[in-house]
Amino acid sequence: MKRQIILAVLASLCFAVKAAERKPNVIVLYTDDQKMDSFGFIRGKAHTPNIDRLAKTGAYFSNAYASSSVCSPSRYSCLTGQYASRCNTENFHESTSAEGMTKVLWNMGIGDDEWTFAKVMQQNGYKTGMVGKWHVGHGSKYGHRKQVPNSDPSDPATKAVLRYNQEIVCKGIADKGFDFVGGVYAGNPNDDKQLIKTGCNTHAVEWQTKHALDFIEQNKNEPFVLYYASTLLHVPFPHESLKGDPRLSPLGLLDEPITGILPSREDVIRRAKEAGVTNEKLWGATWLDDVVGALQQKLADLGLEDDTLILYFNDNGTDDSGKGSCYQGGAHVPMLAYLPGVVQPGERTELVSNIDIAPTIFEMCGIAPPATMHLDGKSIMPLARNEKTEWRDSLYLEIGLTRAVVSGDFKYLAFRVPESYTNRPLEERMEEHRINMEKIYKQHPWTKEKWTLDPEAKYLQMGMSPGGDAMERFQIMTWPPAPFVKNYFDPDQLYDLKRDPRETTNLASNPEYAAKLEKMQGKLKKLLADVPGTFADLKPE
Repeated sequence: MKRQIILAVLASLCFAVKAAERKPNVIVLYTDDQKMDSFGFIRGKAHTPNIDRLAKTGAYFSNAYASSSVCSPSRYSCLTGQYASRCNTENFHESTSAEGMTKVLWNMGIGDDEWTFAKVMQQNGYKTGMVGKWHVGHGSKYGHRKQVPNSDPSDPATKAVLRYNQEIVCKGIADKGFDFVGGVYAGNPNDDKQLIKTGCNTHAVEWQTKHALDFIEQNKNEPFVLYYASTLLHVPFPHESLKGDPRLSPLGLLDEPITGILPSREDVIRRAKEAGVTNEKLWGATWLDDVVGALQQKLADLGLEDDTLILYFNDNGTDDSGKGSCYQGGAHVPMLAYLPGVVQPGERTELVSNIDIAPTIFEMCGIAPPATMHLDGKSIMPLARNEKTEWRDSLYLEIGLTRAVVSGDFKYLAFRVPESYTNRPLEERMEEHRINMEKIYKQHPWTKEKWTLDPEAKYLQMGMSPGGDAMERFQIMTWPPAPFVKNYFDPDQLYDLKRDPRETTNLASNPEYAAKLEKMQGKLKKLLADVPGTFADLKPE
């Protein structure tokens, strides 16, 4: 009997030591184009009980920003902990102006020799997984994606090509530091010609989530980091996918729908309606919320909930047509952190960003990043633990031909068009503008009645083309117009975000704010000095 007691005690001690030595896991949930209306706890318009619970029982960072407010650079900053202007790929540098002004757009890629948080964690004994939307380029050394032979998603020949394409993308992503890659989209479902041709340009949420749950199950006994970049709530409209065939996926038409891991699509719609959500465009928020619930339930079933930090971030906002700008509607997003017993519940108002995600993972897991890895961000864990700590007083934003700084209640936005752009002959600019507009008219026929040629072919803030490309024109030509439109072309813009959160009144020319303007310009100059590229008078060399 004594021997059995001794063995039981020893076994208990061994278990306790093993539990104490267990390294924490991390799940990064990176969503897509999620409006503020789609967070139930913020606006009360969507049915999102699981996300609301994360916010209530974890830390809600209400002053979070995407450093660059479109998909690719936002993801680059998340994965690398750097501002997107540090991208060093050939494709990115091709868009730099003759003066040396970098132009952050969808031209992002991660070089083979570049650090990501996944690669660092992988080299420190962690299992790393990636599921969902990539959109940061992928290696071509494994070959190029093939063209599907026909539009039938159930045809074996078409499915074979789609599977081959999926494998090519997965191999390229794996090189960036991921042991497990599955359920991925190279970019947006609605931009992939192969998926459009076969009708597979849809949100295959069950298919994505199954890969995420499989990764967790496979690595339940080892420390892991999962990067789940959902395609929700980007177009194609999620409510249309909810009504579609659940067997459709980037692999073609699955033999059977994936069931048992998420509530049915019909049930998503039912629960949203019962919760009073009459706007069907917000049904996708409930679908996304079910993904959060499934991941948390999996962690609970495996006894990993208290060992797993969840970081939730939206790649960019779309409110007020602000996506692709430094305006609040595109750059200001919520951030959540959740880990029972470690993250203290409550709202945090400090300035945080997606550049902070990688450093947060490293600190949480007790890992020192390589000396050759430049990090612009800081770990938010001291804030999440509600500790007193020194924190930044300003935050830098960049996209296209604009740069901005947020500090306290104010934002200063600078819009500078390089002379090498404006010095082009008007005839040359107009011809490029005309060609671009014909493309827009073909893709969006309704715009022909609403959008005319710009006789001056001015460059817009993203600097994509004279007169504005489709994305740029959607920013300023929406109906009703976005509140910032009347200030859009002002080179210097100053906003009091507390009094004017929708940025309707530019204070830059108001003499009463001259000192504030000078101070904010000084902050931006200091931030610009630390990133690559010139920026007109604010960083001439």
